[in-house]
Amino acid sequence: MSAGSDQFEKAQPKGRARRFPALALSLWALIAFAIPLIVQPLNLIDFISFPLGFYMLAQGALIAFLLIAIVSARRQDRIDAREGRDD
Repeated sequence: MSAGSDQFEKAQPKGRARRFPALALSLWALIAFAIPLIVQPLNLIDFISFPLGFYMLAQGALIAFLLIAIVSARRQDRIDAREGRDD
């Protein structure tokens, strides 16, 4: 085997590193599609003079997406550091 193929094998994610992006994307999709489906019943409740469904969709989903991005970035940094791929 050549040195190029060895680097290619080293660059492939393994185990947890492969599963976590799928989990983060699944969580994102769940938030993006599940919250709008339950907005109508939540609109019966007011929160800071806004319907709760509107508030959760407008604010809660954005906060959840931000948290998913931060956790994903930190986790990937730890995985890269453990595998010696620091930039």
